[in-house]
Amino acid sequence: MLGSSRFVIGIHVLTILARAHGRHPVCSTFIAQSVNTNPVVIRRLMANMEQHSLVRSLAGRKGGFILARQPKDITLKEIFTALEGAELFRMHGREPSKECPVGASIARVVSGPLKLAEEAMNSALARTTLKDLLTEIPV
Repeated sequence: MLGSSRFVIGIHVLTILARAHGRHPVCSTFIAQSVNTNPVVIRRLMANMEQHSLVRSLAGRKGGFILARQPKDITLKEIFTALEGAELFRMHGREPSKECPVGASIARVVSGPLKLAEEAMNSALARTTLKDLLTEIPV
């Protein structure tokens, strides 16, 4: 499991925007109520997703957020990368002891299985779009 809920909240938020796509912007207060969090949390998340060209913000009284692209063109992999980074697994922050047989070998030993797991996850996420999720949500 990921230690962060940013990815799942990002999917939630973008699915709300996908439902409103082409009709109207959605304000952070409405989104925050759906997610059950503070609008400031949503605005921070949106700023990150705007940097990755997933959303656009519209200023003004009737402003809010809209998708930057069509729901069919936004994959879960893009959302994951925008909010969690490209790497699923990170190696030690500091180099393990070369004096210990495990410390000296662990990165080499686990890198293969972790790379396969990351590739499988990325492949699965790349096959699912926001449009796919919309088909599973009642109108």
